Amino acid sequence: MRIAVIGAGLAGLAAAYHLLGNCEVVLFDPKGIGGGASGIATGLMHPYAGEQGRRSLHATEAMQATRELLQISGAEYSTGILRPVQNDEQYQMFLSHVEKYGDVRPHGPRCFSLESGLTIDCMGYMQGLWQAIKEKGGKLILEKVNSLNDLKDFDQIVVAAGAGIKQFPEIPFKTYLLKGQVLKCRGMQLPPSSMICKGYIALSSQPDICHIGSTYERDDLTETPDAAKAQGDLFPKVSMFFPDVHAFEVLDCRAALRVMRVGHYFPIAERVQDNVWVLTALGSRGLLYHAFLGKQLAKAILSISKKA
Repeated sequence: MRIAVIGAGLAGLAAAYHLLGNCEVVLFDPKGIGGGASGIATGLMHPYAGEQGRRSLHATEAMQATRELLQISGAEYSTGILRPVQNDEQYQMFLSHVEKYGDVRPHGPRCFSLESGLTIDCMGYMQGLWQAIKEKGGKLILEKVNSLNDLKDFDQIVVAAGAGIKQFPEIPFKTYLLKGQVLKCRGMQLPPSSMICKGYIALSSQPDICHIGSTYERDDLTETPDAAKAQGDLFPKVSMFFPDVHAFEVLDCRAALRVMRVGHYFPIAERVQDNVWVLTALGSRGLLYHAFLGKQLAKAILSISKKA
């Protein structure tokens, strides 16, 4: 069975890896590995995303699936993320996680440590996963797929195109786009671990370099970075839990468009035609869900080939 995967970001790479060994897989992406929104991801992965801090759906299985691919890729990562709380409701929510899940512990009077959280070298992870895919026989074509009709030579098609999903009329789901911007900064005083609240600080392998993110912009749906606008949005948010951010030097700004699902945070991973599958709308939970859903989608596709 020949399978085309549109998109070489986190979702497309995960699906491709789990499909290989049983069929021929070709990735299509004009920007290459991690050329879209996945390429600006700063590597934060944990199961407690969102304002209220509830544990994400299928979080345990999803984190295990990502850890498995992370090991295969050989990418670097650090453990533990600090989560300051803003009100009593959040405080009580995280206290309940301490008792129920055991991967959260108090860290000071109004802060918790997400012990299961990781800060991953995201581009290193995708490049390492791509190397594993190549070793299993996967191919990458640096071309844009303008229409699914151009892929008639393939038995199955997986559309993991991120923001590019909008160009395919066969995809029926209600989605919308957000622009996300991330700042690369230098600071003499960084926190001991990555931190996340309304904004976040993601540490890097360099002791004085971190990433600040991310914006959620609806008014400018271009991929053009605007460092001044991003700083004006992000620094006030981060200063609420790390006041020293105002002393940081902004070194770079990156921007990309994310596709979001209307009405639900859980990504789309479904069959839409006999031979067309969709894996998209991972949003800010890309690292959490890509491996788990890529594996589930691959199992569903491979089950069809066994029945045929």
